[in-house]
Amino acid sequence: MDLLLVFLFMGLIAYLFLQYQNHQICAIRNSDVVIVKGAEDRYPNLPLGNFAVPHRFRSPDRVQVVFPTITDAGDVEYIYSWHSLNSVTPITLSRTHRQNKIRVMAELAPVIKEHLKLELDTVALEKQSVKIGKLAELVAVSDFYSSQLEIYERAIDETEKLIKKVEELSEVYVRIVRETLIGTRIADFNPDLLLDLHVPLDAQYERVKAEYQYMKDTAQAYYELLKESQGLSR
Repeated sequence: MDLLLVFLFMGLIAYLFLQYQNHQICAIRNSDVVIVKGAEDRYPNLPLGNFAVPHRFRSPDRVQVVFPTITDAGDVEYIYSWHSLNSVTPITLSRTHRQNKIRVMAELAPVIKEHLKLELDTVALEKQSVKIGKLAELVAVSDFYSSQLEIYERAIDETEKLIKKVEELSEVYVRIVRETLIGTRIADFNPDLLLDLHVPLDAQYERVKAEYQYMKDTAQAYYELLKESQGLSR
C-alpha cells in the first residue's frame, strides 16, 4: 500500500511538472518577447540586452530564441541560441515605458517575428518552385497532359514574382531593424544625440507588405488550380 502511494505521488509530481512545462511553452510561444537569463554573459554587447524573440522548441525543455544584433559595419545579424526552458521567461513590454530598450523591443519584436516567418516562406517557396518546375518538364513531354502546361508555367511565374517580393520585403525589415539598433547604440553612448527611437514603420513597409500578401494569395490560387487539374486528370 505504501509503495502504491509512492508511485501515485511520483506520478502526480510528473504530471504537474509536465503541465507546468506545457503551460510555459504555450506562454513563450504566444509572447513576442522573452527575457533570457544569462544572455548578456554569453553574448556580450547585445544592443537590446537579454531581450529576445522566441523562435522554436525542441523536446523536452529546450527553447531557441533570436537576439537581434548589428556589426560595426552596420550589418544586421540574428543570433539563434538554444536555452533551457527555465531560463526563458515570457514578458509583456510597453511601448510607453521610460526605459529605451524596453520601449524599443516592444516595437521591434513583432517586426523581427514577421521577418523570421518570411525567411521560412522563402525556403518553402523555393522548394515549391523546384517541384512545379520538375512537373512542368514532365507535362511538356506528355501526350495527355501537355494542355495543362500553361497552368504550370503561370504558377512558376507567380512563384518567381513572389520570391522577388519576399526579397524586397526582407530588405525593408532589415532596414527597420538596422536603424532601430543603430539608434539604440547611439542612446547607449549619448542619449542627447538620439532623435527618435520609434520604429520607422513607414509607407514603404505597409505598401510592400500589402503587395506581398496580394501576390501570395494569387500564387496560392494557382497552386489550388494545379491541384484541381491534377485531380481531374486522374
